[in-house]
Amino acid sequence: MTAAALVAVGAWWALAGGSPAEAPAPEPAIPRPGPRTLRDEAWALLASRRFAEACARLDGAAGQADPAARHDAARCFGDWAWATLREGRPAEARALFRHGLAHAPGDPALLRGLGLAAIHDGRVAEAVEPLERSVDADPDPEVHLLLARLWDRRDRADRALVHLRAVLERAPTHAAARALLEKLERERHAEAGFRREATAHFVVKHHGRDAALPRAVLAALERARTEVGARLGYWPDEPLLVVLYEDAAFREVTRVHGWVTGLFDGKIRLPVGAATPPAALEALVRHEYAHAAVHALARGRAPRWLQEGLAQLLEGAPADPMLRVPTGLTLRGLEALVTDPDPVRARAGYDLARWVVDDLAQRGGLEALRRLLGRLGAGASLDHALAATYGHDTDALEAAWHARLGG
Repeated sequence: MTAAALVAVGAWWALAGGSPAEAPAPEPAIPRPGPRTLRDEAWALLASRRFAEACARLDGAAGQADPAARHDAARCFGDWAWATLREGRPAEARALFRHGLAHAPGDPALLRGLGLAAIHDGRVAEAVEPLERSVDADPDPEVHLLLARLWDRRDRADRALVHLRAVLERAPTHAAARALLEKLERERHAEAGFRREATAHFVVKHHGRDAALPRAVLAALERARTEVGARLGYWPDEPLLVVLYEDAAFREVTRVHGWVTGLFDGKIRLPVGAATPPAALEALVRHEYAHAAVHALARGRAPRWLQEGLAQLLEGAPADPMLRVPTGLTLRGLEALVTDPDPVRARAGYDLARWVVDDLAQRGGLEALRRLLGRLGAGASLDHALAATYGHDTDALEAAWHARLGG
């Protein structure tokens, strides 16, 4: 019986003229649960993935200055944060990782999670510091490689090399680290003596023999940023690096096929010169900037056909209304075409990718395409992302495209 109930019973007896033999004893105070009780409750909640309730209890236990409880609270917030990140909510995950770090400031797993959540939230500039602290405490080769890529994007080859060496010291045959190291060496050779032109949004590197060229490229980049940003809602939080090469140097650095006219690989790389017509320069810059936007919005998870089709749409390249394709073409087959080393087949893949993306744009506009990229970036499969965005699964979309294209 509660204290309030006991008081009510006493009042009833007084009104009735009764006389209880003795006043009711006060209700004993309920002791506040201690750290052990809270932790036991929390683990039961955590086992059923009731993260909010579990972490609230462990947070309370940690407030009683128990080191083990603080460790448990940090672990709980970490588990909650990783689950939230896997569900595609990086902003919430960042906040949860920070809660965990309040209890365990140097925990490498929490620091690693905070850095990854920042990347997934499009806040790449905020990812470097926690990731650096993470590898200081726990030299994970994959985190070192990620940091090498992040520093390379910032044109800090010196910092990138530090992390690549850390990877290769532990795994001398690590293929991705070796490939990036070789690319950095090619860049160092090709870009020796390059000058830099910087604005708030871009850094352009060039050989310096034509002062007008970088100015023209910067103007085109600013226009592309305005147009693509308005259409896709992409506004990067740090300057994008753009490198201008002569054609031979472009081929040396990128190792791409001869028909490729530009590349985005974390940096925009353009083989342009004074003889490049202004209209061609404008289209090329817009195309490669669109690649940067698609990559960021999809967190690098968009298939190549979607990347190339959307870049062409944003560039302004028209879809071919007379396009015809072989019987039975699928998105899997389209991906193979776009990535085919044969230039004729790849060109056919690009044309078809442009047509498919145009059809998707007609179904839901650029807003639907932006949602599609966001779902891919959150970890959804292509099938699930297409169905969630357009209300049709891949098989239904492929059948409709095939019927319209007359294959």
